Amino acid sequence: MELNIGITDVKDSNEFLRCLWSEMAKEFGTCGWQYIPTKDGSKNKITFGFMNINQGTALEVGITYKEKGSINNIYFLQNNGEEDIQKGTELYNRLKKVVNVTKESVGKYQAILMQATIKAYFPIMSYIGESFVILPMVDGDSQFSCIIKAYDVNQASGYFARKVNQVMDFLSVETNAIFRRPNSRPDEETITFEKEIYQDDREFMDDLSLVDDYLVISKEGKQLIEQIASNEEMSPELELFLKACSHYHSARALEEQIYIRPDGKLVSMHGGNKTEIATTLYLSALEVVTLIGFTEDKCDACGQPKFQIGRRVKELTSRYLPSHLVKEFVDYYDKRSKYLHAGQKLVTETPTRSMIPLLDIDATNGCDFPIKIPLKNLGEWVGYCLRRYYKEFLI
Repeated sequence: MELNIGITDVKDSNEFLRCLWSEMAKEFGTCGWQYIPTKDGSKNKITFGFMNINQGTALEVGITYKEKGSINNIYFLQNNGEEDIQKGTELYNRLKKVVNVTKESVGKYQAILMQATIKAYFPIMSYIGESFVILPMVDGDSQFSCIIKAYDVNQASGYFARKVNQVMDFLSVETNAIFRRPNSRPDEETITFEKEIYQDDREFMDDLSLVDDYLVISKEGKQLIEQIASNEEMSPELELFLKACSHYHSARALEEQIYIRPDGKLVSMHGGNKTEIATTLYLSALEVVTLIGFTEDKCDACGQPKFQIGRRVKELTSRYLPSHLVKEFVDYYDKRSKYLHAGQKLVTETPTRSMIPLLDIDATNGCDFPIKIPLKNLGEWVGYCLRRYYKEFLI
């Protein structure tokens, strides 16, 4: 059984498929998958796998295409792909009906309220925007809510999970805190404050952004969360910035495994490769931001791209940090490059129980120091630069 679709754009093709699977579930009561995609380029054919719609045996489903990302026809085979579905049968008519309904239903979304619990050392102050609500909970966690437009709850949960991760990554940059979602969460009572409290210190850098044991964000931070929570298509610039936030948040989570915080105090536990990976992620966060609006130059001689990472990072940090720190960042990127591509360690390979002074001809200060890049300071400087950047260019 083969039906013509005639979509030429990958974005429109995926939108049609999202709607189709939702309509299949409505018609047949379920739409489960043994998802084992294969592609036969000689036949311009992609097989998705086997779809279970309560018809006894699974149906093989796939598409044919004229150009990559397009859908020319969609096909269905019964008995696990061994038998065609005869025209005029009940199954044929129902499948054809679903395809026709889908063509009329593309873009007609449900508005679905989604909620998630977010954990951190402290609850987040209450913030209510046009597209989202953040409320502290009585047990010390926080609740994030927003409306997701999707074809069904299954798809809405996927979009929402992405937004929650993006919000947590951004909140980490905004507050220096670490956030995660618990595995399961019963409904808990929430708290709403009459007045929203903001972080108004533009030079905030150290420790957590706290007021009365609640994590607080800036007014610009609330505006950026509004952009994330909105159902409008996200700009490429914000997409890249949030990828930088993800690097930063991952680095903070690793740093937390190196330093514990009993009674509000920082105590070094262990480092090693976690220190090196966290350092790399912090520095990579700034590198990602420098790609926003970046036009790639190519070498006149060989045609290969000239990335000029060091120069771009220097230009970015020069906007927000004093000149002596900018010089250190250039040195940090050189060390990161040697770590990634030449195996040079970012922590000493011969640690001693107590520190002893030694010389290093490659170090800027002439000495061999156990940690080549100060991780905690680096995280604070990178977070500061990211906050200054989005407030200047993304709000």
